[in-house]
Amino acid sequence: MVTQFKNAQVRMLSIYVIAFMLLLTVFNLLLGEILHQKVHIEGSQLAKQVYNLKLEQIADRDIIAALAGEHGFMLEPESMPFHFSAFMAQESDIYKYKTVSLKLYHLPFWVIESPLFILLNLVMIGAITWGYRWWRVLFKRRDTVAEISDFKASHTQLPVNLPLHNIAIGDSNAVATKHQQVAREDAVITGMYGIQNNHNHLFALLYWAQPFPANVDLESHFKVIIVKGFKELSRVSVKLLSSGGLAITLENIPQADVDTYAKRLHQTIYQASLLYRGDLSRKEIKIGVCNYRDGADQTIVYQLTKSALTLAKQSAWQHIHRVPFNYTRSTVLANSSENLSDYIGKKKFMLFFQPLFEFASGDILQHEALIRVRHKSLGMLSARQFIPQLKSDDAITLLDKTVLEQVIKLLKSEPSSLTVSINLHAFNWFDDDYWHWFGEKMKNLKGADKLQFEISEVDFYQHQQLLKFAFSTLKSVGSSVLIDNVASHDKIALLASYKGIKGLKLSYDLIHNIDKNVTQQKMVRQIVVSAERINLPVYGVGVETQQELNMLKKQGVIGAQGFYFTEPLQEFTNVMVN
Repeated sequence: MVTQFKNAQVRMLSIYVIAFMLLLTVFNLLLGEILHQKVHIEGSQLAKQVYNLKLEQIADRDIIAALAGEHGFMLEPESMPFHFSAFMAQESDIYKYKTVSLKLYHLPFWVIESPLFILLNLVMIGAITWGYRWWRVLFKRRDTVAEISDFKASHTQLPVNLPLHNIAIGDSNAVATKHQQVAREDAVITGMYGIQNNHNHLFALLYWAQPFPANVDLESHFKVIIVKGFKELSRVSVKLLSSGGLAITLENIPQADVDTYAKRLHQTIYQASLLYRGDLSRKEIKIGVCNYRDGADQTIVYQLTKSALTLAKQSAWQHIHRVPFNYTRSTVLANSSENLSDYIGKKKFMLFFQPLFEFASGDILQHEALIRVRHKSLGMLSARQFIPQLKSDDAITLLDKTVLEQVIKLLKSEPSSLTVSINLHAFNWFDDDYWHWFGEKMKNLKGADKLQFEISEVDFYQHQQLLKFAFSTLKSVGSSVLIDNVASHDKIALLASYKGIKGLKLSYDLIHNIDKNVTQQKMVRQIVVSAERINLPVYGVGVETQQELNMLKKQGVIGAQGFYFTEPLQEFTNVMVN
């Protein structure tokens, strides 16, 4: 009996050490979340302070940098000593308050709040150590009782036959139960604190080129193998389909490990298949995988996985094909029989506004109206995603008419000196019926001069004759035109004869990574020089980094829009400057 207690003591000590590590890890996760929120609150307060002081992010950058330093933030990442860079990598976040959107850098929360972080960890370690000492005292008492009982038992002649094989099985079951319990606890913690936001679920469909023996219970066989092979996951599901294939779900996989788990799944299935089909090769097992997050439409997940499996079966060398849930929205829409124009007709959309900022003053020069459709299962769809799926010219016309009507309503309710630009579909630029409707709509509108309409460079130069009626209608009501997607300076001189053209917007391909590409820099400079000769301003679009912004300024671009400044804003009043 003493030996049993000693073994139990060793097992309990191991469990206590594991529990100690788990508890300390969970505590630091919770503490990290709290301290991270504290840093986020301070960043939001800084954004509010910048807003209240009416500081401009470009013109007053030095002032904002000083304020950021007081709060422990930086506007630009600072270089760190090489030996510490791996442990003190600077993080960046975007903090917002109304119209202000600041991208700030800061040291990890455990560095910023290091005194509090160390103190609380010492308190936790002390509490756990105190508990361990009391646990040892308790076990010593149990050992004393065990020794007395063992002494009494040694003086009796009663045989004790212990079923050792049952004990081993019991220990194994206890360990398995412990693993399941820890997994459940991890899943609960994950659900409580939102850690699942960084995790994906995998849904997989499997195909074998060779059939299995009819007497094999495939579902039970593979379920046991896969559950054992992925016991660290909170939930594993295996189901046999009527077609003979398998449907497998693996939940709460770290996003960075999605491909690793897909490969592990293929390897696990291959090894398990060899028990009944030793002649199978790896290439005869195909897997289609879709990774998705909570809330994804399961019908679409199934359709995407079937498409992935089809692609895997068609490939001679790729045995695993993975399709992310949000990667093939266009494919799903293209295969759908629903009429997307119904979403427009039923007002199931929202307008967003992308401000365009002037570099010299930091002022907002105009807003570009952007439409987002609220799809029933795919969520918010951008114009780039749903416009190619509109099945008729009438649907395209309805879209542009609806956007214009909504912008007119906003201009009437919130009068402003700022201009709103609308990017019309190429079809409507050449549709005289649309422009007849437009003329009637704008006939009695005050502030029509605040509307600009964007047309791509290619459409403008190739179809100037077809655009005459559109341009004359715009001129009659006082609206103007922007040339969009400008990628060349060759024909800019021709724009001098069009009085209604007020500016040029560069192609995104010219702007993206312009700080690293000398050819793009030369092309932008040529466009700016040509535009300056006819007094047309040049703007950038899709600016995402400080380096891109600095290079655009250097080349003479006078303003830009993009996520570097702010994301598209839903409320028009949030971006108004009166």
